[in-house]
Amino acid sequence: MKEVFDAIIIGGGHNGQILAAYLTKAGLETLVLERRMEPGGGLCTEEITIPGFYHNLHSYFLRWVPDLPWYKDLELDRYGARMIMPPVQAVAPFSDGRCLIFHTEEEKTLKNISYFSKKDADTYRELLKRFQRMSEEIITPETYSSPLPFEEKRVLLEKSELGREYLALSKKSPLELAKEFFETEQMRAMLIFLVTTRVFLADEPGLGYNVASSITGGLRGSMCRGGSHYLAHAISKVIESNQGRVREASHVREIMVEKGRAVGVVLDDGRKIQARRLVISSVDIPQTFLELVGEDKLESSFIEKVKGFKFGKFPLFGVHLALNEPLHYTSAAFDPEIDSGFNFNVGLECLEDFYAHMREIDEGIPPKKPGMQCAAPTLYDPAQAPQGKHTAFLWQFAPYHLKDGGPEAWDKIGAEYMEVCLERWREYAPNLDKDNIIATYIFTPLDVERKLINMREGDHCIGMASRDQMLENRPFPGLKPYQTPIQGLYLCGSGTHPFGNITGAPGYNAAKVICEDLKINMWWNPQDLRDLWSKMR
Repeated sequence: MKEVFDAIIIGGGHNGQILAAYLTKAGLETLVLERRMEPGGGLCTEEITIPGFYHNLHSYFLRWVPDLPWYKDLELDRYGARMIMPPVQAVAPFSDGRCLIFHTEEEKTLKNISYFSKKDADTYRELLKRFQRMSEEIITPETYSSPLPFEEKRVLLEKSELGREYLALSKKSPLELAKEFFETEQMRAMLIFLVTTRVFLADEPGLGYNVASSITGGLRGSMCRGGSHYLAHAISKVIESNQGRVREASHVREIMVEKGRAVGVVLDDGRKIQARRLVISSVDIPQTFLELVGEDKLESSFIEKVKGFKFGKFPLFGVHLALNEPLHYTSAAFDPEIDSGFNFNVGLECLEDFYAHMREIDEGIPPKKPGMQCAAPTLYDPAQAPQGKHTAFLWQFAPYHLKDGGPEAWDKIGAEYMEVCLERWREYAPNLDKDNIIATYIFTPLDVERKLINMREGDHCIGMASRDQMLENRPFPGLKPYQTPIQGLYLCGSGTHPFGNITGAPGYNAAKVICEDLKINMWWNPQDLRDLWSKMR
């Protein structure tokens, strides 16, 4: 078995695989090493309830994916990926029998919002117009580029009206903006739902720009036909078609460093694999430096920064269901299209519901009155269940460290808390009963960490989205984007800019940095952020 490659990538999540695809197409002999038997990381689909029912354990809502640069560059349609963009995007049933529905068709959304507030509908129309342009010209290009130092960014953006609006927006927190923009609690709650389900902190000043991307992204949610893992498989096929390798069941225990340079890796079984040119880690920041590199090879000031890296405080408690029939909502009497929703806000009806969640999670208590993100994948992809049957799931923010018993207590209370969540869901969808539920699968924050060790403390975005860990500060100030103090060692995981979720941006951006450093011609055409913003009006 070959044991020497140009580039070795640690971790076969979607970012590691995307980077590998770019590097192999650029001519580097590249190896991806994945600890699990299945590459893809969060792009994970498994038969966890009953054979024939396929459940997406981590990533399901794949926002913007068919429009993203790496999806197009890698021509993933050619390799079997098929994306579905449901027309009924984000929905929220309410206890008064009404419901809020965001469609891909703007006029239908505005008509629905008008039932709650004509003013909010007019505001939404104006915001959508402004935010779509802001996303296209500022937020998306910044996501798919190395972040600029803030002062340089500020000077460039202050030259345009749109840039000045972005800067003013960014100073505020999403909660401030929710109150500023909308008068109804329903719209405020829906906006915070869209922000927080992407795991951005709602009360964090400096993250207001996420309101713009959440509103526009709330209309561009997609799913992968057959399950999220098909997207990971398509990327693997690109790698292999260009003579790259993806090697599963290969847990890296050490990054070999000689004379300040990364020269290869050591696997759990003791095998050594040499890297002619570079090693790249897509795993979490503490694991990369404290465990794989080792503190003895790093300066104390750098080690201190690594140890200060923060993980998110809002992990997910999940329940996956095998069902006899699709769910029917009481609110369908108000608008029948809620039954065909893609992304459900179930139970978060007002900002006070959200405040209560934050208080309880801070105290180590699973929210007593759940407000969940729910979905039924088989509404749009019947192949994910046997004929005539269905799947559904709920994700509820919950603490990792429980007040009574710590994280290990999840093994004791998981089944009990599942019933709390299902009973809350049943208030809106009464046919979620014992006759409908065939089987259940509980997936606690502790289970998340056990399955994917990157997701420490159940943090599926692998690093908190606080202002001091975002943009040019991710993973921490003073580190050049995607680079490390070790020569020949790079980063490409969710601990780097821009963040977690299925954006592919860390892998995409790292490819550009690496090709520039190695003086390899880039076969794709990434945007130049400075040039783009300097011309913006």
